[in-house]
Amino acid sequence: MQYVSLRISLVVLLAGCAGSKPEQTASPNSGAPVAVQRPEIVDAAPPPPPPDPLRAQPTLPEDRRMLIVVDGEERVVERSAAVAAGYTEVDFSDGWTPKIFETRMSPEGTPLPNRYRRIFNGLANDETDGDGRPLPGDEKNYLEVFGLPPSMGVIRDRFVDDAQSECFKAIDFEKIGSLSAMTYRNRKKERRHTYTLRRYRRTLKKALKKAMTDDLEQLKLSRADLAKQIEYVMDADHQANVLAEIEKRLDCDQHNHKRYRHKRGQLDTGLRHAVRRFQRKHKIYEHTNLRKTTMKRMAQPPIQTNYLAFERVLEERIFEATGILEDGSVETKRGKPVSYKNADGSTSVVRNMKEEFRNAAQSQLGLDTPQKVLAFFQRWPRSDFSWLRVGVKFPKVPDYYSASMDLKLVIDRGTVWYEFPYNDKGKKRRQRRKIMPSVSLVVRHLDQEIPLVKWPTTIGGWRTDQAPNGYVYLKYKGSDVGDRVIRKIISGPTWIPPPSTPFKSLAKRRYVAGKRQGVVNYAEMGPGYLSAYGLVAGYFVIPGRNGRGDHDRGIRAHGSSDYMSIMSAQRFSHGCHRLMNHHAVRMYGFILSHRSHTVSGDQGMNFHRQFLHNDEVYEMRVPSRGFQYDLDPPLPVSVLEGKIEGKEEEPLEGFFKIPGETYPALMPGEKPAEEEAPAAPEAAEGTP
Repeated sequence: MQYVSLRISLVVLLAGCAGSKPEQTASPNSGAPVAVQRPEIVDAAPPPPPPDPLRAQPTLPEDRRMLIVVDGEERVVERSAAVAAGYTEVDFSDGWTPKIFETRMSPEGTPLPNRYRRIFNGLANDETDGDGRPLPGDEKNYLEVFGLPPSMGVIRDRFVDDAQSECFKAIDFEKIGSLSAMTYRNRKKERRHTYTLRRYRRTLKKALKKAMTDDLEQLKLSRADLAKQIEYVMDADHQANVLAEIEKRLDCDQHNHKRYRHKRGQLDTGLRHAVRRFQRKHKIYEHTNLRKTTMKRMAQPPIQTNYLAFERVLEERIFEATGILEDGSVETKRGKPVSYKNADGSTSVVRNMKEEFRNAAQSQLGLDTPQKVLAFFQRWPRSDFSWLRVGVKFPKVPDYYSASMDLKLVIDRGTVWYEFPYNDKGKKRRQRRKIMPSVSLVVRHLDQEIPLVKWPTTIGGWRTDQAPNGYVYLKYKGSDVGDRVIRKIISGPTWIPPPSTPFKSLAKRRYVAGKRQGVVNYAEMGPGYLSAYGLVAGYFVIPGRNGRGDHDRGIRAHGSSDYMSIMSAQRFSHGCHRLMNHHAVRMYGFILSHRSHTVSGDQGMNFHRQFLHNDEVYEMRVPSRGFQYDLDPPLPVSVLEGKIEGKEEEPLEGFFKIPGETYPALMPGEKPAEEEAPAAPEAAEGTP
C-alpha cells in the first residue's frame, strides 16, 4: 500500500508540473518578471549493437571467405572472424595439396616453391598427365590408389554428372550383388568351359523336352542324375547375367575402352583392364580380379560410391588442416584399442581421430548422407571451388599432442628368411611369412610409448641384381637392423638408379608424335607418384660419432605406387621400407607439423648418364633431388630384427644363379685359374 500511494503522489506531482505555467523570475535590470523555459527531458536511445562477426558476407573477396553452417544455414563469413570464433579452416578448393607440397618461406623471407605442386594439382583436377602434358578431354586420372586423391571439384562433377545420367538407371545393382566373386578364365579354360556348357545344354534340352517342362529347378527334382549338369548350366547362366550388368556398369563409367578389345560375355584380359580402371577410381587394393571388395563396389549405385570417394577426399584435407594422424590402425594382439595413462592417473585409448574428425565435419556441415552431399554440390557450381574453404569446430586432441612431440619410428621386420629361395633341384622353397612387416609412429609421453598408427611395409629380401659382368643374378638385399635417424625428408624425391639397376627398368616404349619409340623411364626415377621413392621419402642414416660424418647405407622409408608389394607375403624391396603413398604423405606431413625443422627447398643437381639398351642409346638427365626439409633434432628410427626362420641365421653374401637361366662359367668377381707353365725342354746330350 505504501508503494502504491507513493506512485500516485508522483503521478499527481508530474501532472501538476506539466499543467503549470513557465516559472517566473525577476529581470536583473528592471525587476520585471521573465519567463524561464526549462529544457524538455528526452530518454537517450541505446547504442546500436555491434555487427555479428559471423554474419553472412557473400560479397567478400575470395581470399577472405569461409563457409560455415549456423543453425542449418550456410553462411559465407569473414575467414579471420570464423577462426577467432573457434573454427578450423578446411580447404575445399581445387588448389589444395598436402602439406609436404606447399610453398614455404626461406629464413630470409624468400618463397620456396615446390616444383611438384603444379603437377600434383594438374593430376588432381584431371587437367594433365604425370609428365605435365594436357590430358585428352575424354580421359581421367584415377590415381587415388597411388596417393593422389581427386580434387573436390572433380568429386563434385562426378556427383552432378552421374545424377543426370540415364545410363545407370538401366543397371540391376542387386543382381551384381548376388555374386561375391567371379573367376577369370584363360583361353584354354574358356574353350573347355564353352565346350562343356554346349554339351550339357544339349543333354538338358532333351531331358526338358521329355519331362515336358522348361524349368531346370523342376527337372532337378525328378532327375537327380542330371544335378551336376543342371547346377553347371544354372551357375553359368547366372554368371552371364551378372557379367552383363557389370559390363553396363563399366560402360556407364567409361571404363570399357575399345582399345581393351573386350569381348562381351567373356572374362578376358580386356575386362581385366576395365576392372583395373574401376578399382583405381574407387581406391580398391585388390588384384585385377572380380573379388569381394570390387564386386561390392560394383553393386553400389554411383551416388553411394561417389559418397565414399567424398569421404576419403574430405579425410585427406582434414589430416592436413588439423595435424592429426591416428586412423584406428593401432590395436592389441586381441584386437582391442591400445590404452595409455594420463597425467591424472586415468586411462585412455588411442582414438580413431580420422573417423572422429570426419564425422564432426560431416555433421556440422550437413554432409552426412549421399543425398545431402549431392544437394551441396548442386548448390555450389564448379567455379566456386577455386576459393571454397569451410569452417569446422573439431574435437579436442589428446594431451600428448604439442608443437614439438617426442616421436619415434619403429619398424618390425616380421618373419625373415635368409635361406636361398630355391633348393638344390631348382624348385622354389616355401618360405611362409607368419608375421608381416609393419611400421609404427610412436610418441613418447609420460614415460610411455604410445603407437599412433601401424601400417604395412616392406623389408629387403632376395632380389634380382645386375652383376658387373652384365648378367642378372639373385642377391640378398637386406634391411638394416638397429638404431638410425632421419635427418631429412624430401617431397617429390627423385631416385638415382645405381649401376646395378637392370637397363630394362630404365627404358620404356611410348608414342611420341604418333610414333612408338624408346624413351627414358623417368616415371621410375621421379618426381612422381610412380617413382621408386613415391611422393615423399625419409632418409635413414647412422649418426656419426667422435666427429665423423653420418653413414648412409641407402635405406629409406618412402611412398610407393607398388601397393600390392606392400600387401603381399611373397614380395620384397631392395632394403627400403615402402609405404602406401597416402600413408607416407600423412606420416611425413604429421612429422613436419609436430617437429622442429628448417626448409632447404629444391635441391638442384645436374645428373647425366648414358646407357645402351636393345641397340638404342638413352640420355638420362635428372635436374633435382626434390624439395628438402631438415629435422632438428632428427627423428629416431628403430628397426627390429624380427623373427628369423630357416637354417641360415645371417644373410648370405654375393651373387647366386637363378635356376633355369644361362650364365658364364665364372661367377662375378672370380678370376680364371692361372694356366700351368710349360715344362722346360731337356738339354741335348753332350751339351755343356
